[in-house]
Amino acid sequence: MSTWRRVTRPSEGLPAAAEAVWFADDPEAAETWAYGYPPTGAGERAAHAWAATAHAAATAAGGAAVQVTGDGALARLVRLALPGPAPGTGHRPEVVVETTGTTAGIREALASVVPKGRVLLAARPLSTTTPLPTYHAVHLPGVRVLPIPWDDRAGDIPDHLMAHALRDVRPMGGGLTGT
Repeated sequence: MSTWRRVTRPSEGLPAAAEAVWFADDPEAAETWAYGYPPTGAGERAAHAWAATAHAAATAAGGAAVQVTGDGALARLVRLALPGPAPGTGHRPEVVVETTGTTAGIREALASVVPKGRVLLAARPLSTTTPLPTYHAVHLPGVRVLPIPWDDRAGDIPDHLMAHALRDVRPMGGGLTGT
C-alpha cells in the first residue's frame, strides 16, 4: 500500500527511510505530491499506480476533447493515454484533467473547461481547503468536478503507458520537507 504526502521543495528530496521509497510527481515544482512505497518492488509498484491512475483518468474523460493541466509524470501519462485538442485551436475542452493538486491548477482547470464540462481531479489536492469562486467557477457554468481515485490495485494497463511510467516515475533522493 502507498502513502501520500504533500511535498515542498521536492528537488531536495525526501529523507531516506527504511519503510518507504518516495516518488514525486513533479520534482521541478515548488510544491507537489508524492507517494511512498515499501522498498521491495517500489519502482514497479509506483510506475503501475501512476500508469493505472492515468488510464483511469483517460477512461473517465471518454471521447471528449481533453486538456491536461500540469507538467509532472502523471500529466505526461494522461496525455499519452488520451491526447487533448491541438494547441492553438482556440477551442475550450469538454474535460480538463487536473494533475497538480495545487490551487492554481484547480483554478486553471475550472477556467479552461466549457460550461457544463467536467474537471477530473487526478491528483489529490495539496491543501485540505482550496479557495475558489464556486458560484462563478462551478455552479453558474454547471461544471462537474469529479475525483479520480489513486489506483494502487493490480490490473491491466496499456503496455505503452506502463513502459513510459517505468521510465519516467523515479524515486526521490536527498533530504525532505513534506507534510
